[in-house]
Amino acid sequence: FSATVYKRRLKFSLSSESGRQYSVGDTLRIEISAKDSQNNIVTNIGDFFRASILTKVKEKAGSGAVGIITDHQNGTYTATFRLLWEGEVTIKIQLVHPRQAIDVIERTIRKYPIDLVMFRKRYILENNAYIDTKCNVDPAIFKNTSAVCNYSDPHAGAWWYCEKAANIPCNTSGYHSLLRYRDVKGGKLEDLIFFFAKFYDPYPHRKAWWRLTGYHGALLLNTGQDPLANRRRCVRGLSTPQISGFYLNGVWNSLVCKNRHFSSQAGWQQCLKGKTLHFMGDSTIRQWWEHFVRILKMKETHIPGAIHKTGPLLARGPVNNVTLKWSTHGPPRRCPFTLTFHLKYLANVIDEIEGGPNDVVGITMWAHFTSYPVEVYRKRMEAVRAAIERLLHRSPETLVVIKSANTANGNELISGDWLAHKLDLIMREMFRGMNVVLVDVWEMTNAQHWHGDAIHPAQDIVVQELEFLCSFICPL
Repeated sequence: FSATVYKRRLKFSLSSESGRQYSVGDTLRIEISAKDSQNNIVTNIGDFFRASILTKVKEKAGSGAVGIITDHQNGTYTATFRLLWEGEVTIKIQLVHPRQAIDVIERTIRKYPIDLVMFRKRYILENNAYIDTKCNVDPAIFKNTSAVCNYSDPHAGAWWYCEKAANIPCNTSGYHSLLRYRDVKGGKLEDLIFFFAKFYDPYPHRKAWWRLTGYHGALLLNTGQDPLANRRRCVRGLSTPQISGFYLNGVWNSLVCKNRHFSSQAGWQQCLKGKTLHFMGDSTIRQWWEHFVRILKMKETHIPGAIHKTGPLLARGPVNNVTLKWSTHGPPRRCPFTLTFHLKYLANVIDEIEGGPNDVVGITMWAHFTSYPVEVYRKRMEAVRAAIERLLHRSPETLVVIKSANTANGNELISGDWLAHKLDLIMREMFRGMNVVLVDVWEMTNAQHWHGDAIHPAQDIVVQELEFLCSFICPL
């Protein structure tokens, strides 16, 4: 298999009649396939594409929406787009990985199911001396260690072990941190996986752009049906369609329900008055805490021994009686040295929340699980789901919000988009049908095109995540 040849032979064409006029409200479909030198379709099944439709505005945020990729399991694919605004649009189709690169990623995790990332627990001794012990999800990785400390909690769906330090009891507090990443780059493996990030890339931070076969400019969309007409009120439990919204001149418009936009600090304050927001998970939801603190000009209360990157973090707005909390999830957690008693498994954190009509619980957990077999993540999320069910049983008025993964720009073998996408699909299936809110940040980061992919989305994107969140806290 030659990634270079395959990419060169990929063709994109409109599936409808040539020369057709398109209007807002229509659906556009693009056929994708590659043909060999004998004009036969290359039957590459299971490629990972991303697709979007966009209107660029010079030096400003533009308009954009995602497309839906269908794999026909015969070497052909269809990208389907809803046409949601008038004017010129361009189609972007990105081959993130061919199937062969995905196979390499999957094979790497099978080869190193535990220790693509290694962690440690550090004990501080007298005179600035310390002892480090290795930690991970399976003690089998500690090949030369006879004694092991078991920090697992089946109730929380968590399995965690550390080597036992000599003469130090396992229940002694210490510091958790990242120890190392396994170096798995090199040779043909790296060439195959990273090919699409290195070549034929006319735009920084973008992997591939194509114009449609037969079109030398953008498509022109005429005025048509208003996609925002007849939207319903934002209430928990709504299903999220595959295309759940779009940016128009940099402003996110939800197709799920009537989402809010705030023009002043007073609007945010009125919406959140009297609320306690419990955010928990990785640093992509810590951004929610950070931006609310900034927008509302809240005062942070420092918690002894806590560091900003891992928390716990607490802020209060005494004027409007708003309380903001963020706590990270328990290990695995790639982070600087953090006191181990500050790292709690999320199911246990949720169980500690009494709940009520003024409580909002926001959860995300994915970025630190991408390097493990999916069952490690599934067990942890099953425990989180059970804890949410208990919370909603004792306090049905509590608003529970699940934040999805987002597109990023990570090492494809450890934290890439394919690995994050797999976990995101598990999360969505886990919470399908529950009386919760999904903030689809995967779509919101994929639909925009004026920032590069980043594990921590840009400020304007995060603020619109928060506006969508507030659409359920104080619905229109």
